[in-house]
Amino acid sequence: MDFSRPFTDTPPAALLCFDFDGTLVDKPSDPYDIAQLESRLAHLRRRGAAWGINTGRSLLHTLEGLREHGFQSIPDFIIARESEIYHRTAERRWGPLGDWNLRCLEVHRHFYKSHAKFFKLLRRHLASELKGARFIEDHSEPAGIVTNDEPAMERVVHWIEAHRNAWPDLAYQRNSIWLRFTHRNYNKGSALLEVRRLSGIGPEFTFVAGDNHNDFPMLHNEVAHGIACPANAIPEISSHVASLGGYVASHSATKGITAALEHFFYQDPSDWAGA
Repeated sequence: MDFSRPFTDTPPAALLCFDFDGTLVDKPSDPYDIAQLESRLAHLRRRGAAWGINTGRSLLHTLEGLREHGFQSIPDFIIARESEIYHRTAERRWGPLGDWNLRCLEVHRHFYKSHAKFFKLLRRHLASELKGARFIEDHSEPAGIVTNDEPAMERVVHWIEAHRNAWPDLAYQRNSIWLRFTHRNYNKGSALLEVRRLSGIGPEFTFVAGDNHNDFPMLHNEVAHGIACPANAIPEISSHVASLGGYVASHSATKGITAALEHFFYQDPSDWAGA
């Protein structure tokens, strides 16, 4: 089985990459809105585009989410845990993309060992100063933090930022009350750049959409020239997307992303006839 290149049957003409929770889907999702979005994705796929999900969820959790929200179609690729890349192989199974996941795993093994002192200091700080925050760690996932509410997470982030100068490889991906520590070279943006590299796609043929802090790394012009966010995006994301000349939707989640696709790919709504 060849995992060296994605989309082995036909290289895509464009890449569409979406955050999942809060961007591609809502809580709960409207079945009509999902159907409308899927019709647009199917239309663009027929025109040569490949689409994927870029999420903090694991691969299995993402696939469960697609079923839960009523998706009938399956993405061409999934970036899971904000760094692991999987794609649909010729056998229609999910497999790793090249050696990226192995490199990511090895780098993070070293990362956690070399940052043991930092995590010890952080654990001590949480125990003594932040009762509303909990340190989490698992052999299968990067170390992270979960808090009782967003103000508590703001305090955690403030402490981390105050100590980052001593740890230049330290980065983190934050979404609401969840935070995951990562090596600075592995995030939603760098993972999508790897998909782009192996697909031979430039930023001018790449579209991205996200709504929260952990989406920042992929919402940049060097990653994609088509940049969008739904109306429910946090203010920092909305301002950032607007500053880049991207599309800030007037609708939330699924409906907003459908509008974003129409904005970037078709000027005339009648172009969607027969989608």
